[in-house]
Amino acid sequence: MINNFLNELLQGESSKALAIIEKNGDKTCSDNIQAMLRLAILKPGHNFLYYQRLYNAWNNLTAPSLKPNSVRRKIVVITDFTADNLPPLISLFCGAMGVETEVILSAFDSVEQTILDSSSILYSSNPDIVIWIVSDKWFQRYTGKSTLISNVDLDQAKETFVQLISAIKNNTGSDILVTNLPGQSFPLPSGTLFQNNLMGTNLAISNFNIWLSQESSDQVKVVDLAGALFREGGGKVIGRINYLRARMAYEPLGTLAVSRELASGICHLAGKTHRALVVDWDNTIWGGEVAEVGSLGVECGFDTPDALGFRTLQENIKAHKAQGTLLAAVSRNDPGVKKIFKENSELVLKEEDFSSIQLGWHPKSHSISQISEDLGFGPEFMVFMDDNIFELAQVLTVHPYIDIVLAGPAPDQTLERLTSSHFCNMLSVSDEDLKRSARGAILRKQRELKVSFDNVDDFLKAINIRLNVSPLSDKNMSRVVQMFQKSNQFNLTTRRHREVDLVKLKTQGGTTLAFSYEDNFGTQGIIAAINLIFRSDHLEIESWVMSCRVLNRTIEQAIFSYILEKANGIFIQAEYIPTEKNGLVKTLYKDLGFHLKSEFSNAGLEHWTYSPTSKNKTPPIHFAKITEG
Repeated sequence: MINNFLNELLQGESSKALAIIEKNGDKTCSDNIQAMLRLAILKPGHNFLYYQRLYNAWNNLTAPSLKPNSVRRKIVVITDFTADNLPPLISLFCGAMGVETEVILSAFDSVEQTILDSSSILYSSNPDIVIWIVSDKWFQRYTGKSTLISNVDLDQAKETFVQLISAIKNNTGSDILVTNLPGQSFPLPSGTLFQNNLMGTNLAISNFNIWLSQESSDQVKVVDLAGALFREGGGKVIGRINYLRARMAYEPLGTLAVSRELASGICHLAGKTHRALVVDWDNTIWGGEVAEVGSLGVECGFDTPDALGFRTLQENIKAHKAQGTLLAAVSRNDPGVKKIFKENSELVLKEEDFSSIQLGWHPKSHSISQISEDLGFGPEFMVFMDDNIFELAQVLTVHPYIDIVLAGPAPDQTLERLTSSHFCNMLSVSDEDLKRSARGAILRKQRELKVSFDNVDDFLKAINIRLNVSPLSDKNMSRVVQMFQKSNQFNLTTRRHREVDLVKLKTQGGTTLAFSYEDNFGTQGIIAAINLIFRSDHLEIESWVMSCRVLNRTIEQAIFSYILEKANGIFIQAEYIPTEKNGLVKTLYKDLGFHLKSEFSNAGLEHWTYSPTSKNKTPPIHFAKITEG
C-alpha cells in the first residue's frame, strides 16, 4: 500500500494518493496510515482543497499525533484580522510533526485590548505559547497610511511593540512568537525613497523587520512570515479579495504558508525539529554513478547546467550544517568510492562533512538504523533524500516516522523539493547547535578508534574523559532548556521544562546542573542536565536527561557518583515515567542500586529509592574525571 501511495504522491497524482488514505484510514490508524498522512501533510505545493481533505481524514481518525512521543501545547493567537481558518491548519501541520495543539483565537481587531487586559483570554487560558501575528494594518495604525513614513512614527510603532511584548512577559511565563511584516498586497509608491527623516513604506517595513529580529530573546522568537509568503507568491497571496470581502489577511495559498510557518515555530519551541539530513549519493548529490564513471566523470561543477545544479544543491546541503543540522550519507556502493571527495575538487561536500557514512549493499533501512545509533537519536528526527521511490518506500516500511524528499531526475527539481519542504527550519540557534556538526565529526573519529581496541574499558581509559559540572546560568540556560525539550530516549520523566519552570524550581530551593563533556578528541559541550531538590530527609532527582551521543561511556555512572557525593549520606529518591521512547533507561535506577519503592500501574509511574547505608553499596564504576565549573 505504501508503495502505491508514494508512487502517486511523488509523481504528482496527489488526488489518487489522498484516495488511498481515505479508503484505508476510515477505521484504523496503523503505522502505515500515519506515515502516509504525515507525508501528505508535509508535502508542500498543493491547493487549499488538498489540505482540507487531509484535515478531514486526519480529524476522522481523532486527530492523532503523527510522530512518537508527542507533546501538547495550548496556544493563543492574537490578530487584528479574521483568522478563523488558521487554527485547524496550524493543528494539522503541528500534528504531523508530533505536537498536539489547542489553538485559541483572540477577538477580532483587539490586539492592544487583549494584551493589556489582565483578565483577557490571553491570560485566563494560561497558554504555553502566545502568537502575535503583526499585520500591516497594525503597523499603519502607528505609522500612518502615507507613502512616506517619518522616523518619529516608526519609532512610535517600535516603542508600542516593546510595551505590548513587555506586558505579555510580565503577566505570563509563556513562550512568545511574533511575526515579521510581509509587506503590502497593494504596495504604495515611493517604496524605498529616503529623504531627511522620511522613508518609503517598503524601506520602513524593512527597517522594522531588521529591528524586530534584534528583539529576539530566550522568551521571544521571531517567525519569518515575510519569507514564507515570498516563497509562496509574495503580494499575490497576501489578502486582496479575501481582505476586501472578509477582512482575512491572506489568500488561500497565503493561509497555508502562514499556518505551516507558525506550526514550524511551535514545533521548534516544543523540541520537534529535524536534526539530520540523510542523503543518497549517486544521482542525488551528483549526476551519474561514481563506480561506473569514476570520480571525475560525475556531474558536479560549472561545465553544464546540470553540473552547476548539482554543485548548487551541494552548497544548499552543506549550508544546513551552519545551524547545527547533522549530515549523513547512505549509498549502495563499495566503501572505496569515498575517494571521490579527495579526487574531485569541484565537489562542495567533503567526506568530513558527514557525521555518519553508511556504504554497502544491505537494505537502506539497515543503514538508517546504523546512522540512528551513530548520531544518538531516532529516525523521526531525520529527513532522508533519495532519487529512487523504491528505496524511500523500503526505508519508510521499517522506519515509518522518518520524513523523505524525492531527488531528481534534475538537480533543480531536487533543490525545489528540499527547500520548499522547509524541514530544517529553526527560529534560533544556540552555541551547541553551531558546534554540533564539528562534534559529529569527533564522534566519527572516536568510533573508528574504538574498533582498534579489544576491550571497551581500555578504550574509555585511553580517551581521558572529563566532565565539568556547572549550575544553571544565563550562559547555559538555552542549551539546558533545549535538552529538556528535545531529549526522549535518555529522559527519566520526560518533563518538558522551560526557562520559567527552571527559574521557579530554583526559587523553591531546587538546583539544575549542566554536565559538559570533553575527551582527547575534543569537546561535546553540554551533554546532560539534572534537577535536584533537597527535601528535609532526602535528595530528590526531579529530572535527568542526557544526550545519547555519549552513551556506553559510563557517563551516567559518573553523574550518579556526583549525585551521591552531593547527597552526603542521605536517602535519594527518583521517578521513572515510561514513554514510547525512553525504554533505554527503564533499568537505569535498578542498575545503579536503587530499590523500587512503589509503582502506579495505571500511570506507569515508578518510585525508586537509594539507601547509601545499605550493605555492599559501592559507588558505580566509571572512567570520567569530574570537576566543578
